[in-house]
Amino acid sequence: MALIISIFLSFFIGLSSVFAEEHALERIVVRQDHPSLEILTSSDIDKESPDNLAQVLDYVPGLDLRNRGPMGIQGDLSLSGSTYEQAAVLIDGIRVMDPQTGHHNLDIPLTVYDLEQVEINKTPSSGQYGAGALAGSMNIVTKKPQKKTFNLDGLFGEHALFGQGFSLSMPKETYSYRFSFDHKIAKAARPNTDFEYNTASVYFDKESGLNNYDLLCGYQKKDFGADSFYSNLFPEEEEHTETLFAKSGAHLRFDRALLKENIYLRRHRDKFILNRNNPTSVNYHTTYLYGLNSELALPVKYGDMLLGVDIGEDEINSTNLGKHSRSYQAGSLGFTGRLGQRLNVDTHLRLDSYQKWGEQGSYDLGMGYDLIQERLKLSASLAHAFRLPSFTELFYADSANIGNPDLKAEKSDTLSAGLDFKKDILALGINGFLRRGKNLIDWTRLTASGPWQATNLGRVDFQGIEFSAKVKTALNFKSFNLKNMDFSYNYLRADKKASGFLSKYALDILKHRYILDIYSVILGLDFNWQLSYQERYYGDKYFLGGIYIGKRFSGEKLIFEPFIKIDNFTDAKYSEVGGVLQPGRWIKSGFKLEW
Repeated sequence: MALIISIFLSFFIGLSSVFAEEHALERIVVRQDHPSLEILTSSDIDKESPDNLAQVLDYVPGLDLRNRGPMGIQGDLSLSGSTYEQAAVLIDGIRVMDPQTGHHNLDIPLTVYDLEQVEINKTPSSGQYGAGALAGSMNIVTKKPQKKTFNLDGLFGEHALFGQGFSLSMPKETYSYRFSFDHKIAKAARPNTDFEYNTASVYFDKESGLNNYDLLCGYQKKDFGADSFYSNLFPEEEEHTETLFAKSGAHLRFDRALLKENIYLRRHRDKFILNRNNPTSVNYHTTYLYGLNSELALPVKYGDMLLGVDIGEDEINSTNLGKHSRSYQAGSLGFTGRLGQRLNVDTHLRLDSYQKWGEQGSYDLGMGYDLIQERLKLSASLAHAFRLPSFTELFYADSANIGNPDLKAEKSDTLSAGLDFKKDILALGINGFLRRGKNLIDWTRLTASGPWQATNLGRVDFQGIEFSAKVKTALNFKSFNLKNMDFSYNYLRADKKASGFLSKYALDILKHRYILDIYSVILGLDFNWQLSYQERYYGDKYFLGGIYIGKRFSGEKLIFEPFIKIDNFTDAKYSEVGGVLQPGRWIKSGFKLEW
C-alpha cells in the first residue's frame, strides 16, 4: 500500500506540473463549498463567553452535544443525527478520536484561549479526513499569537464552583509562543457528579524565510463522579482520565507549492471504578494514536490540487479490552477552485488500507454556485464515508455491556443541498440532507433488563432539514440596544429497516430543535440570551435558557469585564443521555481581564 501511495503521489505531482500555471503563493487557499458548514471564529467564541470548549458547541445548529457531566467533563458529539462515534474530531486537521470509545473524543487538552476558530462540517468528510467522519467533522484550529497579551479569568458559583485560567502570548520578530492554563472544581450538583479538571497547553511557532515550523503540546487531567454515565445499574461510578496531545508541523513553501507536514501523538489514560464506595472493580485503559500527516498543495489552472499521505497507528492496553493495535495507510487527492465567475468546487477522494477491514474508499464532492453574486448561493454535496468499530465495541465485556469482535465497518452515502442569502444586515439559510447508512453500529438489546450488545443494525436512513436566520441590527430605544439575533430550526428523522430491539444511541436523535440567541445592551450592560426548545425521538421535551450579563471596562492597555451568568435559568429537569439527569439552575459569577 505504501508503494501504491508513493506512485500515486508522484504521478499527480508530475501531472500538476504539466497543467500548472504561474501562481502567487497567495493562490493556495482552502475553500469550503458545502451546504452544512459552520465556522465559529475567535470573535464568535468570545461573544459566547464560554467556561470551556463544550459551551462553545452548545448552541450550534445541527450539532447535538449530549452532556453526561457538567462544565465539559464528558459529552458526546453528534452531527446531523449521528452517534458520538460517527463525528470526527480534529486539531489542526489531525484526527484525535479516541480508539477506545468516542465518549472520550472531547477530552481535548486546549483552553478557550487557544482557539482561532472551530470548523464544523455537518456532512460526511471521510474523503478528507478518513475513518470516523461518517456524518461530519469538527476541526479545531489553534491560534497563532499575533500580539503580546496576558489573559486572566476567575469563576465562582453554586455547588462550590471555583475556577481560574490564564494565557500568555508573546510574538517576536521571527518566533512566537503561548502558554495557557485552566482549572475548574465543583461539588456535586446532584449525587456523585463532583469534578475537578486541569488543562495546560504550550504553543511555539518559528518562521524561517518563507517556511514556518510549529510545536503544540497539551495536557488535561479530569477526575469526576460518573453517576449512571454508562448504565443506570451503577449509580456510583467514578472516572479519572488523562490526555496528552503533541504535534510538530512544518509549512514548506516552494516556487509554486506548499507542503504541510505533521507528526503527532495522542495518549489517553482512563481509570474507571464501577462503585466508588466499594472499589473492587477497577478498569485501566491506555490508548495511543500516532502518525504522520502530509499534504502538498499545487496551484493549477483553475485552483489548487491537494495531494495527501496519511500513515498512523491506534493502540490500546486495557485490563478489560486486552492489548490490540491497528495501523493504516492512506492516500488522498483533492481539488479546490473556481470554474468561471460563479461556480466553486471543493472535492476530496481518499483510499484507506487496514489489515482487517481491507481497503476503504471514500469521497466528498462539494460545489457552490452563485445565483446572485455576493447575495444568493446554491450549494450541494455528495459523499461516501465509513467508520471502523472502536475497541470498546469490539472487545468490551461486563454484566451490562458486551462487545462484538466480528463487527463490520459501517458506511454511509449522503446527498445534501442548501441555499444561502445575504444582504446588508440579514442572512438566511436553508439546507437539507439524505443519509443512507449501512451496517451502522449500535448497542442494542431485546428486553429492557438484558445486557447491551454491540451490533451492526443493517440499513438506517436519516433525513434532516435546517433553517437559520441572522440579523445584525442597530435598534436603539432609550437605554436598550439590540445588536444581534440568531434563530435556527432543525428537524431530523430516522427510518430503520430492522425492528424488534431497543437502541441505545443510534436512534435517539434530536427530532426538533429551536435556538434563539439575542445579543443586546441594556443600561450599559451586555445581555446575551441563549434559548432553546428540544424534542428527542423518544419523546423527551424540554426548554433551556441561559443568560450572560457583563460590563466591559476598557483602558489604554487593560480590559476588565465582571459578569454574572445563569445556566438553565428555567431550572428544567432533563437528560441528554438516557437516565443521566443534568444540573438545574446554576448561578455563576466571575471576571475576565486582558492586558
